Amino acid sequence: MPARALENNAPLPNINKILVIRVDGIGDLLNSTPAISLLRENYPAAEITVLAQPLNAPVLMGNPGVDRVLTFARDGEHRGLKARLRFYRALRRERFQLVVAMQTGMWPHLVAFLSGAPYRLGRYQKRFRSTLTHAWHGKYPKGETHEVDRNLELVRLICEGEGRRKLKFHLLPNEVADAKAQLTSYGISADTFLIGIHPGGSSFDKRWPEKQYAELADRLVQQYNATILLLRGPEEEALTYNIQQAMQFPAIVHAPETIRELGALLSCCNLVVCNDSGPMHLAAALDVPMVAVFGPTDHIAWHPLSENAAIVRRDMPCWPCSAHKCKIGWECTKKLPVAPVWEATTKNIETRQK
Repeated sequence: MPARALENNAPLPNINKILVIRVDGIGDLLNSTPAISLLRENYPAAEITVLAQPLNAPVLMGNPGVDRVLTFARDGEHRGLKARLRFYRALRRERFQLVVAMQTGMWPHLVAFLSGAPYRLGRYQKRFRSTLTHAWHGKYPKGETHEVDRNLELVRLICEGEGRRKLKFHLLPNEVADAKAQLTSYGISADTFLIGIHPGGSSFDKRWPEKQYAELADRLVQQYNATILLLRGPEEEALTYNIQQAMQFPAIVHAPETIRELGALLSCCNLVVCNDSGPMHLAAALDVPMVAVFGPTDHIAWHPLSENAAIVRRDMPCWPCSAHKCKIGWECTKKLPVAPVWEATTKNIETRQK
């Protein structure tokens, strides 16, 4: 059956098992959750499974739209041809009736086809697009459409209703209690004005310089008597160390062991300052007040979807490039001064103190 676009939104008949493919970043997965919720509304009796990276899969724990999570470790247990073939055979035995390639790419299209599902939905782009049975045709120009809206528009081809533009990330009570206990061990109480700073990012071009973060943190301590919690991911020890060294005031550094621990700690903060990153989307899903620094990424497509979030960026004539190579040294990120970030931060704080 060739790929086709549907003229009218209509749920597919007799769907009992659905697979959603989203084997990429934390932000990509979280920004797919509104579309997954719309699938749940339209197929309430179906078992919905999400295929995700092992590292990011825990963000779906407790999500009412997800029954199961399968993981694909490209550089781990599924590395090599034999491991891939075993994975594809196991997937085919699941007998999914609908596969939604929420992630646009050659590999998701191939997986959808190899699953044997009679219905395969995706975007008519990249290789193996002709293997889709239902497809969204078109392209999104940069700087126009948020990723959440792209995903909702895709599943509306086989769903009724608009869907809600709200990220889903559910923390368990014990996870929040553990985070509070961890903060208590650092001398942080419920009365502490706690500002979390996460200076990391998936690539160098997205990271605001450590000296700017240090200056911002010092000013927050002076102006608001804030306690600064520096949060870091794997292999980001140098980032937080450099900020500590550049600061005039002390800061607490903590390395969460899991994504869920990071989310629980973010939920305890009065404000979070971070780069365009996975933690930014976690904070947005939790509606934690936030200021996010953007560099070359398309901020229209990837800004944190929360009314409590503000973004700061330096407009450039070359925007948006989203490129990891830059002929002018990533001036959009590296030369963004402290002043606009400070202004956005104080505005966010003072709005909530009124």
